[in-house]
Amino acid sequence: MNNSWRPFLLSWILLIGLLLLGPGQVWSQSADIAKLIEGAKKEGELVIYGTTDLRQASLINTKFREKYPFIDVKLNRSSADALYPRVLTEARSGKFLADILQNTTLGMYFLKKERLLAHYVPPEDRFYAKEFKDPGYWTTTSMNVHVIGYNTKAVSRDSLPKGWEDLLSSAWKGKMMLNPREQWFAWILQIMGNEKGLNFMHGLSRQGLTIRHESTAMRAQLLSAGESDLDIDSTYSVLSPLIRHGAPVNWTTLGSALVVPVGHGIAARAPHPNAAKLFIDFMLSKEGQKLVLTFDRNVARSDLSEEQGAMKAVKVIPLDPSLGENVEFYARQAREIFGK
Repeated sequence: MNNSWRPFLLSWILLIGLLLLGPGQVWSQSADIAKLIEGAKKEGELVIYGTTDLRQASLINTKFREKYPFIDVKLNRSSADALYPRVLTEARSGKFLADILQNTTLGMYFLKKERLLAHYVPPEDRFYAKEFKDPGYWTTTSMNVHVIGYNTKAVSRDSLPKGWEDLLSSAWKGKMMLNPREQWFAWILQIMGNEKGLNFMHGLSRQGLTIRHESTAMRAQLLSAGESDLDIDSTYSVLSPLIRHGAPVNWTTLGSALVVPVGHGIAARAPHPNAAKLFIDFMLSKEGQKLVLTFDRNVARSDLSEEQGAMKAVKVIPLDPSLGENVEFYARQAREIFGK
């Protein structure tokens, strides 16, 4: 192509794009962003209450500050279990300190239920399916995909279980470990139904499981060392780095994979609402979600499905946030069936 035609062609491509988007929408978005930036410059600060790993959170916040250098980002980290009670206690005492709230979707469910989340529909909302958001309140910004981890020295690919019921075979007795956490327990009942799910749990408990309450990362190390053939509830994010470094581990799924989404939302009565909206927009943007992918996490953004490696072919089923209403029941059942 003659180089003299390139500016003309690019102009036409841009014009067609603007026509498809609609002039009103383009003007509205530009005006909204300009207004947010103007407001955020006056605020000069952003306070995040979150649960993300410190290294990952720091990388995200650094990228955000490169984009908006006039915003000083302050991060207050806590565990997923501690974040909701903390925010609730502060709100009941009249303190509204956070701008952004980030937690698993079980936590986000309760934050929304207690009216601790503000309503905001981000421009990128259309790229996220309904099962990965509570429209206008929180949206999934990363996904922890739960898989079956296995030791490749002990288990061949051909002999792997194909479905959940296969774990009840005598071939796997005494060869599996599990941390029977309530979210995994709840998800099994979600996909199987209560009666079938509870029967499965009782059958699994008779399989001579090694119950380990260590973190998923520690169990992956134990799996690599040959402590067990299978870890029934491992995660893609902890196994992937080990696989890259040549550890004798790999992963599979049994028809579908549990996903515990992590979401971000804007806090009710946020002291820096303009900066908060800019942060939400950044996290949900293609740029922000590509950054999340570098952490061995997965994302729910629809136009990034092809960039998720082997995980793109896996059927994922997110944990229903409303199951949080019965979380004590699931925790109690798990203790009773599998022991402490």
